[in-house]
Amino acid sequence: MQTISGKAETPTLLMAWRLACGQTQNEVITGVRVLASDEGRPCSDGTPSISQYSRWENGHIVPGRFYRRYLALWFRAPLVRMGLADEDPIVTLMGEVPESLTEPEDADVDRRHFLSLAAATPIVFSLDGTRSQMEAGLRRVLPATDLEHWADVTAGHVASYGTMPPQTLLQALTPDLHELANLTDRYPHQRELHLIASRLCGLVGAVSTDLEQERAARDWLHTAKRYGELSSNVAHQYWIAMAQAMSAFYGPTPQTVISIADRARTSLGSGASAPAAQLAGLAARTHALLGKHEQAARELDSARSIFDRLTPEQKNEPFFGFPDGEMTMYGSQVLSLIGDDSAWEEQEQALAAYPADDPMDRPLILLDRARYLARKNEPDEAASVAVSAITAVPEQLRVPLLMTQVRKLTDIIEQRSGDAADRLRAMVLV
Repeated sequence: MQTISGKAETPTLLMAWRLACGQTQNEVITGVRVLASDEGRPCSDGTPSISQYSRWENGHIVPGRFYRRYLALWFRAPLVRMGLADEDPIVTLMGEVPESLTEPEDADVDRRHFLSLAAATPIVFSLDGTRSQMEAGLRRVLPATDLEHWADVTAGHVASYGTMPPQTLLQALTPDLHELANLTDRYPHQRELHLIASRLCGLVGAVSTDLEQERAARDWLHTAKRYGELSSNVAHQYWIAMAQAMSAFYGPTPQTVISIADRARTSLGSGASAPAAQLAGLAARTHALLGKHEQAARELDSARSIFDRLTPEQKNEPFFGFPDGEMTMYGSQVLSLIGDDSAWEEQEQALAAYPADDPMDRPLILLDRARYLARKNEPDEAASVAVSAITAVPEQLRVPLLMTQVRKLTDIIEQRSGDAADRLRAMVLV
């Protein structure tokens, strides 16, 4: 290697070793990071950097002992042959240096011969190193106890949804999301970790929908979708599609729900899962909102058919399930929108499934009832129902999505009675 370095005019043996192996600086840096991580001694973020490695190769500085160890392991060479030895060697390698990288002491190597050596001879060595690097990545698996911890963390955040102001929940989520981002980077082959990451990103997307932060909801749900695909969990992928459809339903283009539902069914199939039933229910609500009553009825039948095949565990999973009360709520909303007289009875059943202090679904059912009353030309009663629905929710939990529904209802009531609409505005919206 001394001869190769001299003929190639490399400033250090470290550069000669890399060139002889046919590797880029970035490949060596990645290899060093993987080896250190495998030994439980991961490098700091961004180290060694390209600029730092270039200074090593050009002889401006000498790698510290920590990095010298992993450079020697990566090139499978003693430090003395790399020009990095000191009086207190810290690396002992078992075995011999590969023959492809040895050289006769009297070899006459010119620049052209060196370049051919770098281009051809080290291929086997380089591929072997690459394979070792890939194997090292496969060995990186987060311990089961850590996965359980993050599953518990996710469950805790999910349980907080609707019980604390959304901005407070987002603040609580932030440090855990940051740590989880680092973990998914370090453990890129673990489906369970991807599922946890997807669920937390999906939770942020749902909170953003409640806050009517359309772009944030779209972006977080897109990230959740990517992680969901890596997890290979079909039920959760359906949940992401449902959450995207929910965001679209309350946004400016509710018709997007139909295309989201169609794409999900094409790519994910027709298996029974709670979010698949909920997505069909959302499609039914959308058709009803758009005045397509026959399509709405068909989608509602489809939602109920899927729902009837669910296990109690699937229905009642916190946040990601689709319980009986919510299925009934979807039915009542569809029936109300298409003007079916049985909507009132369906609303009664849905309301009975929710506690009086529920901060989201129960108020939405009551607002739906108020719309039903307004369309039946009972504006005063509609305003009273809406006022009671919103005043029962603590002010800090009255999310923008909920208040937007109140404003839309107020416009409907005003078409029947200006006084009733003014009363609703004065008691809730001012």
